[in-house]
Amino acid sequence: MMKRAHLAAITLAALAALPSEATIFETNDQQRANLKTVSDWSAAEAARVAGSADLASGRAWTLDRKAGELVALAEFCGIAPSATIEFPVIGEASDRDYEALFRTFAKPGEIAAALESLGLPRGRNVDTAAASFWPCGEPVTVEVAPFAATNTAFVPIQRYIADMQTRAPLAFDSFVYCGSVDDPDGGPGARLCDTMAPNSVLSTYNEGQTVLDMPVHCGQSDVYERFLLSPDSDLVPFGLYKVRFRPKRRADGRRTVRELTLAFDKEGTNVVYRLGEGGSAKTFAEPAGLLDALRADVEAGFAVFTSLEFGDGLTVEEAAAQCRMVSSIEGDKGIRVAPPAPDTIFYKGFLPSSAWRKAEGRPSQPWEIHFAAPNATNAPAIRLVQTIEDWTSTDSLDPLLSTKEFTASTPDEAAAILANRDVNLKAGKDASGATRPRIPVLLAFAPRGSTLGLFMPTLRRLRDRYPTIYVFTE
Repeated sequence: MMKRAHLAAITLAALAALPSEATIFETNDQQRANLKTVSDWSAAEAARVAGSADLASGRAWTLDRKAGELVALAEFCGIAPSATIEFPVIGEASDRDYEALFRTFAKPGEIAAALESLGLPRGRNVDTAAASFWPCGEPVTVEVAPFAATNTAFVPIQRYIADMQTRAPLAFDSFVYCGSVDDPDGGPGARLCDTMAPNSVLSTYNEGQTVLDMPVHCGQSDVYERFLLSPDSDLVPFGLYKVRFRPKRRADGRRTVRELTLAFDKEGTNVVYRLGEGGSAKTFAEPAGLLDALRADVEAGFAVFTSLEFGDGLTVEEAAAQCRMVSSIEGDKGIRVAPPAPDTIFYKGFLPSSAWRKAEGRPSQPWEIHFAAPNATNAPAIRLVQTIEDWTSTDSLDPLLSTKEFTASTPDEAAAILANRDVNLKAGKDASGATRPRIPVLLAFAPRGSTLGLFMPTLRRLRDRYPTIYVFTE
């Protein structure tokens, strides 16, 4: 923790020392006046905090470590009444002011580094490609007050956001600190929130590069037009405001995020459940005890992120049964499943849609990989099926389907076949320069009653090229 805080302080100091030019497009006298006020205020704050170990500042922000808060200057974007709000706070370089509440003059990355210098650990943004579907991080409150009204109390930013689903102000008392994602091409300390649109500080949907995110699952298409400017808003168009960010601490001093590992194993013929944190784990012989333990953590106010592990001794059916149980307790008021480890697949891969079993029911045609039963005779260990779509017929709205089959004896042979054959139709390259598949999905078919040990070694070998894998029984 000391090392993390030290590095955060170094990053913060480096960012504050960089020259920062105004990037806002001034359209009226009020905005031009705001820029002058921001410049004067920033200079005054720099003089005030000089030499203090507990205070720091930069352009349009000031930090008080003893008070545990960061204050940034921002202007109301002047959106129309009842306008959709996708971003309660954006950075100055953002082009999303038409759907934003406040545009801060502080860089989003500087806000992130300042919050981390308060001891706030960096969280994790959503990343659908990595099956990371939940924003993960400690809670932070966001409050607003007019810049010029020194005696006016800060109010939660939620007051200005109407939730059309509940017909009330946004109900959450805090937001999740994700911290944005490092920009490998942007230099030391650079984050995508500074270098790539939408330059979000706070979003109302689960945005992959934002500094702060919603504390629940909010897919962009699911919540679009759900969060609007409150009809009771008293915000002054292009008025200057203070936005205060404060990490919200638990009374017991513990982190809100609990990162657990749930392993499903076999002891004899029975499935057992091992719930671990750090180096210790507790074993449950029945799911009821496991569920009670997880429920207790959720009810105690923890954000429970659970990594799942599946022993190779489980049968396909047993793994699917455990995944159905996990699915039933995952949610905004339950546990959140963490991204899968490199040696496993996302748990919902064991719960595929039955419509995808046959090629005719699929929206696209990924490769199939079929595994022979352990006692099968005169059958290849691995059979690969490529379904080819022919769209040339004018007599049908659907393509004509045909297949090609290939056989392999080992995971390496299967990987080589896919690497050589699955490079057509604009396959492209991944970040490492390797050829990536046209459809990065794999449909695996395992014999009924077979154990994961039959096919998981092969799927682990293929997962880098096919991050999305679904498992069927046959």
